Amino acid sequence: MPDTNKRRQAARSVLDHDPAVLRARRVALGLTQVAVATAAGCVPSHLAELERGTRNPSPPLLKRIADALGCEVRDLMPARETVSIAS
Repeated sequence: MPDTNKRRQAARSVLDHDPAVLRARRVALGLTQVAVATAAGCVPSHLAELERGTRNPSPPLLKRIADALGCEVRDLMPARETVSIAS
């Protein structure tokens, strides 16, 4: 039987978002959690959990939130370091 916990954790890391960026974008636009949640089709308490980092969004929800904030999904993702490998 496959280890579903490992698969869930791997999926979660792919769907990770940056809670601070999410909140900062919303606040900078002068939007309330209610306004963004309504536009994204979720409840405000769910958006609050995303902003606190206690929950990760599904890919479709993250896209709807990005649309509500007028940005791309990648803008809500954590910054990733790029590594160059010299030949």
